[in-house]
Amino acid sequence: MKNIYILFLFISTISGFSQTNYSVVPIPYQTFTGQLPVQFTQDDINSGLINLPFTFDFYGTNYTQIVVSTNGYIDFRSEMASAYSPWSFSTTIPDTNFPVKNSILGCYHDMNNSDGQGTITYGIYGISPYRKFVVVYHNNSHFQCNAAVKSSFQMILQETTNIIEVQLVDKQVCNSWNSGRAV
Repeated sequence: MKNIYILFLFISTISGFSQTNYSVVPIPYQTFTGQLPVQFTQDDINSGLINLPFTFDFYGTNYTQIVVSTNGYIDFRSEMASAYSPWSFSTTIPDTNFPVKNSILGCYHDMNNSDGQGTITYGIYGISPYRKFVVVYHNNSHFQCNAAVKSSFQMILQETTNIIEVQLVDKQVCNSWNSGRAV
């Protein structure tokens, strides 16, 4: 199995302007484990609001809460808490018709967390002002392919620097569902 490691770097200026550029660079893999379970068991649902231990600047807006989707992304829209999480898409990105907005698309595709095969957890690492908030998806089954096809990955938000890391551990594809589409 080949692990893929990608760092999404969003640079925030001191004056508070939103990010105008980003770079994608390879980084060494670092294993994290989430200590706290994300509380939901239904398919295609967002978690309730989860408090961040620090303020995170995402495109010029400061956030202190997130929502975690069973379909592999972090959402900054508080109104999406405990709401439906879209799984189907057929457009490329960027596109104004893309169903998920204002989010970090860690490994976005139709996963089925309700089968009890995988876990979605989160944890906090480090010491202020350089803590990391980590969301871990471990062995989450894909819808229709169930336990035969799984994904494991982590999304890491870094305090102060506002760096976003997405680390893919194992990203499989369920070609028989939604044409195998994934971000």
